[in-house]
Order: sequence, then structure tokens, then C-alpha cells
Amino acid sequence: MLDVFGDLPGWSAIASGQSRLDLGLEAGPNEGPALRLDFDFGTDGGFVVARRRLSLRLPGSFALHLELSAQGQARGIEIKLVAPGDENVWLWRSESFDFQGGWHSLELNARAFAFGWGPAGGGSPDEIDAIEIALLGGGKGSLWLADLRLEDRTPPERPQIIASDGPDAPAWIELDCGAICDYSALYLTWETDGPHPFRVLARDGSDEGWRRLYESPHARGRQNAIYLADGCSRLLRIESLNDRLPLPRLLDHRLSPAADARSLEEFLMRLAETSPRGAYPRWLDREQIEWTAIDRPDGQTPAILSEDGAVEVGRAWPMIEPMLWTGEMLLTWGDCTIEQGLIETPLPIPQVIWRRAAWQLVITAFAQGEPGWLYLGYRIARQVTEENPAPAKARLYLLLRPFQVTPPWQRHREIGGLAPIHRLAWEEGGLWADGRLALVPLLQPSGVGVGSLDEGPWVERLAAGLLPQASAIDDPNGLGCAAVWFDLELAAGAEETVWLAAPLGEQAGQGLGDIAGETLALRLPHGEVPLEQAIAEWRGVLRIDVAGGTPTLLSAPARPYWDAAQGAIAHVLINRQGPALQPGPRRYARSWIRDGAAMAAALNRFGLVDVSLAFVEWYAGFQDTAGRVPCCVDDQGPDWLVEHDSLGQLIFAIADAWRFGADPARIAPLWPAVCKAVDHLERLRAERLTPEYQTPQRRACFGLLPESASHEGYLAHPVHAYWDDLWALRGLKDATELAEALGDEVQAGRCARLRAELAADLYRSIEQVAAAHGLEDLPASVELADHDPVALAVALGLVDEGHRLPQIPLRRTFERFIARFRAMHGPDPVTWTNFTPYEIRVASALIRIGWRAEAHEVLGFYLDARTPPAWNQWPEIIWRDPRAPAHRGDLPHSWIGAEYALAVRDLFVYERDSDRSLVIAAGIPLEWLQAGPIRLRGLPTAYGPLDIEIAPWTGGALVVQLGGDLSLPPGGIWVCPPLPGPLFSVRIDGEESRDVDASGARVRALPARLELLA
Repeated sequence: MLDVFGDLPGWSAIASGQSRLDLGLEAGPNEGPALRLDFDFGTDGGFVVARRRLSLRLPGSFALHLELSAQGQARGIEIKLVAPGDENVWLWRSESFDFQGGWHSLELNARAFAFGWGPAGGGSPDEIDAIEIALLGGGKGSLWLADLRLEDRTPPERPQIIASDGPDAPAWIELDCGAICDYSALYLTWETDGPHPFRVLARDGSDEGWRRLYESPHARGRQNAIYLADGCSRLLRIESLNDRLPLPRLLDHRLSPAADARSLEEFLMRLAETSPRGAYPRWLDREQIEWTAIDRPDGQTPAILSEDGAVEVGRAWPMIEPMLWTGEMLLTWGDCTIEQGLIETPLPIPQVIWRRAAWQLVITAFAQGEPGWLYLGYRIARQVTEENPAPAKARLYLLLRPFQVTPPWQRHREIGGLAPIHRLAWEEGGLWADGRLALVPLLQPSGVGVGSLDEGPWVERLAAGLLPQASAIDDPNGLGCAAVWFDLELAAGAEETVWLAAPLGEQAGQGLGDIAGETLALRLPHGEVPLEQAIAEWRGVLRIDVAGGTPTLLSAPARPYWDAAQGAIAHVLINRQGPALQPGPRRYARSWIRDGAAMAAALNRFGLVDVSLAFVEWYAGFQDTAGRVPCCVDDQGPDWLVEHDSLGQLIFAIADAWRFGADPARIAPLWPAVCKAVDHLERLRAERLTPEYQTPQRRACFGLLPESASHEGYLAHPVHAYWDDLWALRGLKDATELAEALGDEVQAGRCARLRAELAADLYRSIEQVAAAHGLEDLPASVELADHDPVALAVALGLVDEGHRLPQIPLRRTFERFIARFRAMHGPDPVTWTNFTPYEIRVASALIRIGWRAEAHEVLGFYLDARTPPAWNQWPEIIWRDPRAPAHRGDLPHSWIGAEYALAVRDLFVYERDSDRSLVIAAGIPLEWLQAGPIRLRGLPTAYGPLDIEIAPWTGGALVVQLGGDLSLPPGGIWVCPPLPGPLFSVRIDGEESRDVDASGARVRALPARLELLA
């Protein structure tokens, strides 16, 4: 018995938002004390938590027993086990708990506690430092807890062999644990190596029938490891499946406790611990893995390539993984130094390079064709060395194994972890997995064989020269594997390339004869593939020519920033599915209008307005008749989670495409969607215009949009988030502009009035909340008055309302951000666990308030934080330990990439609504110009394509030339380049100009040549 419920001072109460939790003591059902939780969630939902420090070591298999009683109403209950340090949490959750019943018993074994979050990434707790009881919002009532007990249910490591039908070639063997216990895996060591198919049975006592736990029809080898899901019994029986293949003599056996393997993935992680590094994918070593996406610019579902060279062709499909026999050893990713690259920067055609001694393996992946094909190239090179002058034989293995590239801590629906393979066959010159064409060699392979992980350690068998012989296999456990190999002979200094192809998307389920046709010439000599076509296609989309492309000339320190931005734009194209812009290729293969608005804005500013407009046209089709806009859409339809930023973002995305040159004939049909969104915004705001919201207690909410969960931090407790109101202002401003362009004066006047009213109420609320909480900076919401510069940065960027915000608190907001940023990432960093690259958005805000150095500091840091750097991408979450097995969102995260592209573009030019002008060079650092010139041609702006040329600065006047086929903005073009001191004089086209301020000079005619002297 654990005496925890009688110690009231040891418990603490935590409540979100306006929820309340009171703790007390009462008599329990068995004369002991009971902890009473009185909860009230009010009208806003949320959660309450009772927490107690409890230092406890947990056995390998355990069960927690406790008594519960409840009266009232709540949405669910959670019990959490918190490891020391409070970073890793395991939890049991029930949303069907009876909150109207009397006392009853609850038993939770080790498997009941799923891993919740933390850098551990999975596994089971072996020690806890706290226990938490959480109730999820909805109503009020009381919960009583009593009699917490911990039961040790760990099995003996080597159960006693109590029976068999013979020691030398038994048909069955029985094991006795001595008592009912919980176990996860059985490890068997046999005397001989041959095939011995068997099943594992279980029962609790001699008077019960046997129940089947596992069947291994392909077992062979001296060692077999069997995962036993939900294993619980006293007795186990190992029984031959084939009378002609009796079991070999059993030399050793071991039964592991439940905590050792809570899932098949964790069981395989245990196998990886005792196997040579590289025998399994990196994530099975509990290490974080990085990946990137591969597709054509207008593809459907991208493939992904891991940092180690494994490829997953389709979503949640089995991986294709290389290994190389050099005549001396079998090289895996674990035996080599590995680096990542691009075939040509910034084109998204990734490479992975393995190096070991004289050997090099270069893996290249790209997509081409319609419908699309993935091409995989494996170039093996052998350097000239004194020790290896003679030709050498090598064998390239390409394995298809039941693992995804993305790890289980990325799990969402079918994404992450294993990719079961139940049937494998080599047919029609291709390898088929569960009815899908998995790969086609373009060079005749030396051999192909299929098998199962049940056969024993596959990689060790390949290293020993034991090749699979079967051409087809059915595996009921989904552990099928295949190997395709190519025997090569390389002279010193020579190289050889092997190419494979794999169909992308739905065509993978068709017969090879149906899909090959003219798109794939099989078995081409020397693996000729359309690589040059892929390179040319990406150069065209990104407007890059061999002479340098759109930014015709950039100085050396500037070039990586622009390359990273173009790479990010490419990933926006790759991650999309048809017209749907999606922030990730796997976990985040869904379309959020929030993400999509930013990605569409980036596409517009990099000359891809047709792609942006196609997204808006598609997404607007999900708006309902009331004008509501779903926050997200995926293959299961729209998600109607209440997120009020969606309305303004849809209107903005439509108007932004129009500003950047979208065909007016395609914009006009979207005007009804804009009007419906405006109508719904007006209805929502009307909910906060009632007398209730004119009282002192609710006055800060008057005239705002209602609570929503548009910020992840507000999911548990929705709040009045200023993010929503800022986006509504942007939407109403854009609706006004569109109405004027379409000649709808009535709607233009109405939208302008609604915008003015909302702006007045919003800025009054911000000042009221700041005053009530004694804030020196800007709050992000009414209820929390929280410091969130990353969210508020949008007010200065795409929303462009920074000039209307109170300036001193605005600057203080970003002063706090920079102080924290430097504390985390400076020379003597404070302790931190993770951070999110959404912070990139702040760089755009810093440029607009004139903090050039700070903006460049942020962008430079995130340039170095690319994951990995060569692939020009970022995850959603970056962990202090880059190998921590923890959730990271998705890679490449193209909303974050779009924010980087937007910020980099702002360095050179951005639109300013306050005076309807363009601002040039406000973020470029002087060091870039000291290193060389900057020249950009045809840079898209809201006023047309702009040409910028800034001469290298070597002292004296700085020369800037502007041109392009654009309409001059009403407020002119402000040129604000970096100068070594205060601006002294400006000459425009040889004439002295007084149209200047402290930051730069204004141009009112094009073309123009400026000389700025500091």
C-alpha cells in the first residue's frame, strides 16, 4: 500500500483558466483516508490537476490498484506518472469514466500507461518523481481516490522448463513462470540453425485451454526473438508448426517483463540494442532521425529520404535501405561518416554520402515523369590507395524492410514506426509488397530474395553471406523483408552507379505493364535516367538559370540566405497535394488555412502566384453556407475546431494573390466567399457587443472576436486571442480593397466601417489589459495577458498593423524577445529543452521597426539551425539534444520555411501599408555590400516586378539603381540601405534630393539611380 492519499499537504492543485480545484480528506471505503477533489470548470472548459511528489522505483512489470468514486460531470480523467526532472510523462486516459457511480476498483498495468511526451521519446518509466490526477473540462463535481497499491508482476527471467516430448527434437516445450505475470518478449537460443516454424501458446492454469499468442511460420537460425503483445499468463508452450520440422534442442531461453517492450517498435529497439550499430534504422537505436521530401514541383504525395540514405516512397510505406559489401565487411549507415548535400544548390534534389576508408557511396533521389516516378541512384566509388591498387569486388544490397523512415514518436494515424509487409513477391521484373510495386531495378540485379525478420538477424545473415532464396513469401506478422543485390567489380579510382525506380502515388497499385509504358524504359544500359530533365524543371520553377537566375548577383555572405529561401519555396511545392498546400510530407500532410496563408504569401513573393491562387480556390470550396472557414482540411474532410483567425486568413490569401498579379477573372468568382467571411466576422463580433461585455469585468472583451484555440497554447483553454483580431483586421482591410477594385462601393464602405470599429475596440482592449496587469510590453490575449512576441510579430509582418500599435510597449515586446533569444543562444546559454523555429517570423517584425542588426542576428541563427543545413529545411521543434527521440512536427516544415523565405525577401524589399510604399534594402547588413554587389531582377512586388542593383561599398557614396516593369506605389519607394553612419546627402539621377528621413530616401519615379552618402 502506498500512503499517498492521507497526506493532504503533499498534494497541490493546478487549474487552467477560470477552472477551480479544491482538495480535502474524507474516509475511504476500507477505513483508510480518501483524497477528495472538488472541481468546477465554469463555462470555459479547461482542466484541473492534483499533483503529488512521489519518489518510487517501478518494477519491470507492475500494476497500480486504486479505489475511485465520483459524482458530477467531466469529459475525462487522466493518471500521469512523471519521471524525475518533470520532462518525461506517461499517462492513462479514459473518456468513458463513469462520473455518477459509487466506489469501484481500477487496475492499471504497465501497458496501460502510454508515453505522453518528453525527450525520452517512448519506453517505460523505471522511476517516477510525481503522480498526477487530471480531470478534463466539462461541468463540475467531486472525485474520491483511495487505497493506492503497487503490485510487482515481473516474470522470472528464465521460467522453468516443466515438460517437453523429448530433449533432442521436441515437438513442444512448456515453461512455467510460477505465477501469473506480465511479459513482453521471449528470447530462444537453439542448438542448430535450420528452419523450425513454431507457435507460442499461453494459459493460466492446467485446467484451462491454451490460447495462441504468436505464430512464426518462417522461423530459422540459432536465435529467435518473439514479441508477445499483451502477454499475461503463468504457463507458456512452444509448439512446432510442422511435424517434419521438429524444434531443435533449446539451449537457453529468457522472458522479458512488460516494461521492456510496450509495443512491437520497442521490442525491435531492444533487438537493436544487442545488434551491430546500423543493423536497424537509426530510430530503432532511440535516436532522432532527419528526413527530407522528394517530388516534382506539381506532385501529389512526396517520397522522403532519411539523413542516412533510407527512402520511403509513399506515405507510411516500407523503407528502401542500402548496404554495401566491400569484400571485407558489410557497410551500413552505422559504419560510415555521413553527410548530406544537394546535387545543385538550391535545387531540392537531395544526396546522402557515405564514406569509409577508400569506399564512397552517394545516394541521389529525384522525381520525374507523369505520373511521377521516384529515381534512386547509388554511386559506388573506390579511391586509389597504395593498399588497394588492384580491382575489388563489391556487392550493393538494397533492402526493403517493414520500417518507415519516420519514427514512432512522430505517430499520427498510420504515420510513424513500422510499415508491415505481409506479402512479398518478385514478379514482372519488379519487387511487389502487399500488391504495390515497391521498386524496379533499371539494371539487371545479380539476385533477389525475400524472407522475414522471424528468420533471425537479417543483417548479420547477409554479412555472413547467407542470402535469402525465396521469390515470394506470406508473413502473417507483417515482418516481411526483401533484398535486391548487384555484384560489382571496381578498379581503384573507378565508380559504378546503380539506378532503381519506384512509382509515386496511386499508380503503385497497378501492374507493371500498365504503368511503365513510355514513362519508364526498363533496364537501360548504365542506368540512364531523366536527371537532367529534373534539374531543368526545378531551375525553371525557381527561376534559376545557369548564370545565376533571378538574383543574378549576390555577394558571398548573402548567397546562402537566398539559397535557403529558394529551397524553402521548393519544399512548399513538394509538400503540397494537388492544390492543397501542406506544411509537411507525413505527420503534417494536412492543409491549414493558417499555414496556407503564409505559404501562399511566400509563393506570391517568389513569382508563383498561380500555385497560390489554386490553393485559395480549392480551400474556399470548404467554406460553409454560414461563411465559416474550417481551420484545417485533410482526406477526412474539414476540421471545424473553433479558430477565428481562419476568416481573415482566407480573405487575405485571396486579396494577396490579386495584389501580386493573379488573373482578375479567377479572383471575381471568389468575391462571394469574401463576403460570406465578412458576414460571419460581423456575427462573431456581435456576440461581444452586448451589455454583458460593457461591465468592468468583461469590458476588455468588448467588440473582439470570441474565444478560440487558434494558438496551440490555448487548446486546453480557449481565450480572446489578439492574433484572431489582428487577422480579422487584415481580412477586413483586404475586403475593402477588393470591393473597391470590383466597384462594389456599398461593401467597400461597410468593410471599412467594420474594420475601423474592430480596430478601435482591439487597441483599447490591448491598452486596458496591459494596464490591468501592469505590463510594459504587449499582451497576446485578454485572459492570460501573455508575452508572445512570435504571435504578435504577425501584426508587423503580413497583417501590417505595427504603426497602429502603441510603440513603446511594442518595442519592449521585442526587446524581451531579443534578451531571451540571446540568453538561450548566446555564448553562455541558459538551460533549455527545445524551441520552435516559428520565431523566424520575428525577423520580419524587427526589420520593420528598424532593428537591422537584430533581424540579421535572428536570421543568421536560423540559417545555421537548418536540419540538416544542406537541405534548407527546419522542423517544427528543435531539441537541445538533436538526437533526443522526441516529437519534432514534420520535415521539411514548409510553413516555417515560408516564414524564412518571407523574412529573407523582406531584407531586400517589403510592402508598407501605412503609406502604401515599397521599402528597399531595410534589412541588408553592410557586410554584404562590403563583400560585393547585390543585383536582383524581376523581383515580384504588389506593384509589379522590381529590379534592384546595389554596388559594392568601399567607402564614399553608396550607389543604388532601381528599375522594373511596375506601377509606382502611391507612397513611393523608400530606399533604406545600410550606411556606416547617419545619412548626410542623397542624389537621385544626379540631382540633390531632400525627400529623405533618418533611414533613407524616397524615389518617386523609375528608373532611378541614387547616391547615398553617410
